[in-house]
Amino acid sequence: MNRKGYTSTNILAVCDFNMCFTYALIGWEGSAHDTRILMEALRNLSLKFPHPPEGKYYLVDSGYPTMKGFMGPYKSARYHIPQFRMSRAFRSPNEIFNYHHSSLRSVIERTFGVCKARWRILRNMTKYPLKVQFQIIWSCFALHNFIRRMGNNDLDVLGSIEDINQFQEGERGFEDDDGESSLVWQQPTQEDTQQMITIRNTIRDQLTHISR
Repeated sequence: MNRKGYTSTNILAVCDFNMCFTYALIGWEGSAHDTRILMEALRNLSLKFPHPPEGKYYLVDSGYPTMKGFMGPYKSARYHIPQFRMSRAFRSPNEIFNYHHSSLRSVIERTFGVCKARWRILRNMTKYPLKVQFQIIWSCFALHNFIRRMGNNDLDVLGSIEDINQFQEGERGFEDDDGESSLVWQQPTQEDTQQMITIRNTIRDQLTHISR
């Protein structure tokens, strides 16, 4: 049972800017916290999480910590795009950063939205055994990637049928190739975390300068 009051599966997923899934961890109960799932993926080498190379990082939402390889938004400022539509004026440099962060990270929400619109079973899963349910999710993700790579006009066709954005979630392994990552996750140190915060602050200051 998740925080919204119904049974669900919590999926940890990574996607690229072509809206293709590059990794997915399927099988956790809906009540599991996002950070708990991520930590398990990082620590358990058998799950083959694709660690970002040195100098690169994933954009994550506020449900995840900002640490080495993972850059989250500022929690003390507006974040979601609809909030900025109500009042476009930025109230602080942190909001400028959050706006651009949210604009980029929304690709994962849109990717899930497309999958839910294309395969309605993902929105209301039939009561198959759990193993079968997980296989259905995997199959939908694999077919989604195939369609995206074979033709980029699939979103236009789908959009003519229904508004795919209505299925995006406000707050919220699939390997892209056969190779295994040579990177092994190490528990982030205080210095690592501070380095990511410094990088985030630098990007914020650059965005603030451009916006003036």
